[in-house]
Amino acid sequence: MLRKPLNLAGAIALFAAVGIAQAGVVDPTQPVAGSNQLELAEQWVQWAFSTDAASNPLLDTTGAAAHVNNNGPVFFVAGNTTGGESKRTFTVPAGKPIFFPVVNAFDLEVPTDGCDVQCAFSFIPGVGGATDLYAKLDGQDLVTTFPSYRQTSTAFFTVDLSASLSNALGFPPRYVGLLDAITDGYWVAVEGLTPGPHTLEFGGTIPELYPGATPFTLAVTDRVNVPEPGTLGLLLFGAVAAYARRRSVATDPVSARE
Repeated sequence: MLRKPLNLAGAIALFAAVGIAQAGVVDPTQPVAGSNQLELAEQWVQWAFSTDAASNPLLDTTGAAAHVNNNGPVFFVAGNTTGGESKRTFTVPAGKPIFFPVVNAFDLEVPTDGCDVQCAFSFIPGVGGATDLYAKLDGQDLVTTFPSYRQTSTAFFTVDLSASLSNALGFPPRYVGLLDAITDGYWVAVEGLTPGPHTLEFGGTIPELYPGATPFTLAVTDRVNVPEPGTLGLLLFGAVAAYARRRSVATDPVSARE
């Protein structure tokens, strides 16, 4: 069984979200683009594992891979797999909602191991103890309290993990292909942003994700450019071309434990 703390990629990812809605935050009980926010949280995890290591947004240190497999009605924002600071730049279409975990955790299980949902959650008991959570847009708090923004799986969902991503994350070799997953964390959905530059900041600390774990702290600063409608296609073409030239850059592996 794979247990692993990380934010945005791994058997356990760390991220979080917030409570009194301000500045376009969608109430956590309300759907976004036809999906409830637990469904979005699970779709985010599936998205996070949906690409090979070379173009995976969880391993992206610049924002160049932010658009990979990210063409749905909601724009998913990644964090990083190792904790610490991340600073990235990317574009988001005007009017498209964005969805991100400020701090979350997830556990992956090989289906034949026989670990049920309760078993899986026993390996990530520390999410509720997250501290110092924050989420800001252009310097303003998006939410001021956190509990109601927590989204917790009630059943397994499936992720499809490539061998290259599994290896890059430091997972044991058998954690490849279709795996059972659960997630728990704090998530924020924000209504579509207006054209222009924006700054999205989020992070926090999970002091002990599982017994004996070291604290996991994340601090993300994303420079988000929202172009005028009709100009995004050209900008994305430039981003794809730029990423193609840099995809050989090494990414930081993440250690796993069984």
